[in-house]
Amino acid sequence: MNLDFADAVRQEIVQPLEALCELLSEEGCYAEFAWFSNVLGMLQTPEDEASVLAAVIELSHCAFLGFIFSPEAAGQIDSLLERAINLSHTMSAPNAPDAQGGAH
Repeated sequence: MNLDFADAVRQEIVQPLEALCELLSEEGCYAEFAWFSNVLGMLQTPEDEASVLAAVIELSHCAFLGFIFSPEAAGQIDSLLERAINLSHTMSAPNAPDAQGGAH
C-alpha cells in the first residue's frame, strides 16, 4: 500500500508523537510533554514538506536538552527518531529516475 506524503507523516511521525506526549503526560514529565507538544504543533500541515522537515530537525535536538526519560519513553523516542530520519530520506530522494538517459 502506497501512502501519500501527508498520510505517511501522520502514520510515521504524528501518531507516534501523540502517543509519546500521552505517555509523558501520564508520567508527569511536563517540560518534556510541552517540548514534544510544540514539535507536534509544527506538524499541523503534514502535507507541507518544509514544516515536516523543520519538525524532523527539531526532533533531532531532543537528545541535547538534558531531559531524562523513562525506559518506555526513551524507546518511543528512539523509534520516532528512526521513523523521522527514514521519512526525511524519502523527502530528499528524487521522485523518479532520470528518464532522459542517453537518448539523442
